[in-house]
Amino acid sequence: MKPVSDKFNKIQSIAKKAFSDLFDQKSAFGRLALLHMLMSAGDTLVTISLAGSLFFSISPTAARSHVILYLIITMTPFSVVAPFLGGLLDQSRTMRKGLVLLSALSRAIICFFMAANINSLLLFPLAFLYLVASKIYIVTRGALVSETISGESDLATVNARLAFLAGIAGVVVSPVGAGILKLFGSQWDLRVDILLFLIGIGAGLRLTKTIYPRRREITKRQTYFKKYSEKPQIKGLWNSPRGFLALSAMSVLRASVGFLIFFLAFYLRRENASLWIYGLILTCSAVGSMIGNISVPRLRRLLTEEYIVLVALITVCIFSLIIAFIGGLLINALLAFVVAVMVAIARPSLDSIVQHQVPILEQGKAFARIETQLQLVWVLGAIIPVIFALPLVAGQLILAGVTGIGAASYFSSKLALDRTKH
Repeated sequence: MKPVSDKFNKIQSIAKKAFSDLFDQKSAFGRLALLHMLMSAGDTLVTISLAGSLFFSISPTAARSHVILYLIITMTPFSVVAPFLGGLLDQSRTMRKGLVLLSALSRAIICFFMAANINSLLLFPLAFLYLVASKIYIVTRGALVSETISGESDLATVNARLAFLAGIAGVVVSPVGAGILKLFGSQWDLRVDILLFLIGIGAGLRLTKTIYPRRREITKRQTYFKKYSEKPQIKGLWNSPRGFLALSAMSVLRASVGFLIFFLAFYLRRENASLWIYGLILTCSAVGSMIGNISVPRLRRLLTEEYIVLVALITVCIFSLIIAFIGGLLINALLAFVVAVMVAIARPSLDSIVQHQVPILEQGKAFARIETQLQLVWVLGAIIPVIFALPLVAGQLILAGVTGIGAASYFSSKLALDRTKH
């Protein structure tokens, strides 16, 4: 029983550290953690509201066309954000805090108009604007992490603590949002969201205004990159082979998430499944994300970030095959749980690789490109089961095949890269 007790104590200490970050509002990272929880809670309410208006409240045929339109819209904010946002983040010494505040204020205003037009075609352009504002924060947050921590080199663990707190926010807000949706309608989720984002503005104002190093000072940060093989003067993500490989592997996982969410959603609609089954799958996914995030520090003691990403791909492949062999509807809640765990352990590892390998003054562009690619592959994965009505086993086998090929490709590329070092 002792090993089980030890594992529980370690998990408990990880969660305790995450909450310690949150309640330490004197530290720059603690303020970022509070802001991140508020922004994540706000995004959760918007997701619930849109699900109610675009999926559950209309016929399956209409839902299919609305979801396809929405998926297309989710890609376009990145064509707006990516070209200029990365440059702003990297060139300006004070822009990051301002962009966070702009994102929160914009989302509060947009939620007001979305609530007033919840059953109108105006909802789609408003959703587009909301996604632009949301992605501005996501990209900025990724670039802020390495500036707000002090004395910690394990960025995977730091990123995981932020993701764990975001998961807590989602778990707390989800039943509240579902209750509001059922009792009062989609528009009231958006009205509550206005309050959340206004509080987020207050949290954003408390962020430390970090003074970023000038480019001639970047050589002083060489110790930051000592443990990695590439030189510290790497310019951009695409010139970092390990960063590019990790992003490619994470793209397979992200596409798998998009595929699984919409595959199960439309399959359950076709089967006229009860709402509690949707709730079970979503709950398992949320719990899986939290468990994955609190597992990252322990995994980092055993594996490098690169091998964590590889393990995530292999695990999704194996469980997809097992569940396809077993069969049944409810067991897909286990698949949702496993996929959520694996994505949760892989994403902080990708962020850590990029934050270590790409210089601080290049990280804005790097994270803008990462978010663009991950959103694109998420949409590509999601749109397949929206267009094609796949049988249950077929969807599970597709998921196994894609992640299996991704794991094999990533492993062989990593081996080739390791050989070139020697």
